[in-house]
Amino acid sequence: MDMEIILHLGVSFVISLIFVPIIGRITKKLGIIAHINERTIHKGIISRTGGYAIYAAFLIAAAAFLKTDQQINAILIGGLVIFLTGFYDDIHDLSPKLKLLGQLIAALIVIIYGGISLKDLTLPFIPTNITYAISLIITLGWIVGITNAMNLIDGLDGLCAGISMITLMTISASSFIAGRGDIASLSMILVGAIGGFLVYNFHPAKIFMGDCGALFIGYMISVISLLGFGYETSTFFTLGAPIVVLAIPVADTLIAIIRRRVNHKQFDEADRGHLHHQLMFKLNLGQTKSVLILYLVTALFAIDSFIYERHPIRAVTLFIVLLILFELFVEVTDMISRKYKPVLTIANIFIKSDKLPKIKESAAFKKYLWRLTRGFGLFVVICIVITGIGSGVYYYHLESTKKKTVVYEKVNSPTTLMNQIYSEINKHTEVNNEQAKYVCAYFACDYYTLSNKGKNDIGGQAYFYKSRLSAFKNYAKKDYYKDANKYISSGKNKNIEVSSYRIISAQRSQVELSGLEGYRYYDIQLELTFKKKNPILGKEKITLTVTCINKDDKISVVSFDDDQSENNDVIES
Repeated sequence: MDMEIILHLGVSFVISLIFVPIIGRITKKLGIIAHINERTIHKGIISRTGGYAIYAAFLIAAAAFLKTDQQINAILIGGLVIFLTGFYDDIHDLSPKLKLLGQLIAALIVIIYGGISLKDLTLPFIPTNITYAISLIITLGWIVGITNAMNLIDGLDGLCAGISMITLMTISASSFIAGRGDIASLSMILVGAIGGFLVYNFHPAKIFMGDCGALFIGYMISVISLLGFGYETSTFFTLGAPIVVLAIPVADTLIAIIRRRVNHKQFDEADRGHLHHQLMFKLNLGQTKSVLILYLVTALFAIDSFIYERHPIRAVTLFIVLLILFELFVEVTDMISRKYKPVLTIANIFIKSDKLPKIKESAAFKKYLWRLTRGFGLFVVICIVITGIGSGVYYYHLESTKKKTVVYEKVNSPTTLMNQIYSEINKHTEVNNEQAKYVCAYFACDYYTLSNKGKNDIGGQAYFYKSRLSAFKNYAKKDYYKDANKYISSGKNKNIEVSSYRIISAQRSQVELSGLEGYRYYDIQLELTFKKKNPILGKEKITLTVTCINKDDKISVVSFDDDQSENNDVIES
């Protein structure tokens, strides 16, 4: 991973490491402590404001390293609302309705002010405005749901902090590989802030994060995943991949809802039936072993999410295996209820063990079995219908994508390398940062290669943004192409050719052209190697950064900087 991102992690970690004990001592004197009751498992007087140190460390590091824009500002403002909601709850115990209100306000800030929401949701035969409204509702539910899910698993020393770090590191790694350095950096700053706290929070904990920490972390994970989770082309990767990584808190929350419903309890009525409680009390593993097991399971789900892009069949197989094992754990530990054992009961038809639940041959049970069979049949029908609808949506999405596919121009007399890059452009039909990498590489190779040029030719024109093309040509004539005709006329241009290239990095750009605000820009850093020492540049290798725009479902170059000239700015016309 980039050293700059590692630096961001290290700085936030050190700040948090220093702040946690200081804040713990101060708040303990103020009486902001975790009170002991029938549900708690800790002993002694422990401060519950470690989340304050996490938030402060994150904020300081973010101010030092992040380039702010409207989205980042919205995230920070919403984060402040969430933090204050949790901090007030740590002191005065807010009612569930007021806590929910704070979460909704924070979510609406990032949706309305930051423009952060589920993107590219397309539903056939449904008007765009209705689809957009549905995506906003899903976004709102996602933020509030994940925020509360992380809060619910904060029941053992180091549990919430560790799972959060694994999740954020997965997001950061995926984002970095996909060229989203901004998401990777944001995630790692938060990882560092949580890591400094975890040093004091691992069993036996000297401080708890409290609601101010758990709610803030859950909110940040939900919002960061909406920024794309490193992917820009699929609604599945925006929410599906984070759900896989967050399988433990998501499943624990859903099971808690079902359990409380089955036992006729209120949704917000706390209990000791959570996943971590089952490991600790039912299996008698203790805090440390229970937490480490949940770390391991979270890591497995994280790996599963990470490998899906390259090996989808393996990832799906691993996911199904993990789900089956999790279902068996739920049934063995009576996590929902003692009567809920469908898989074990079915398995015992073949195993016939006295230790497993059996099917009883009674009139009442036969009636129940008939209802179950009828219900299962209905479930199968629903699955078939959903699969049909899903296939239709997928087909519709493919057809929509085909209609939007743009054919990029192939220049006259391309070199062998340029043909290879052009092939890569056509492989990546989705207009995203992957396609941007190869478009910029093609532009750069065409611009710096003279072996295929005639008199007065200027390379790269076909891939430069049309409204800035005049400025680009004027710049080229004064810079690289100033003496090009001399080499072309004398036939000394044959070896002035890019023989290989390497993509160093690809990330979202902070550049915005006047009159073209709101579009997606990328900075692609490349290293070009020439056949022989380039006589114009006086080098055999050159590093440059190419900036491009995604407009009208097409990537176009808007500027580049090769650090060879005094002024490479060709953005302004």
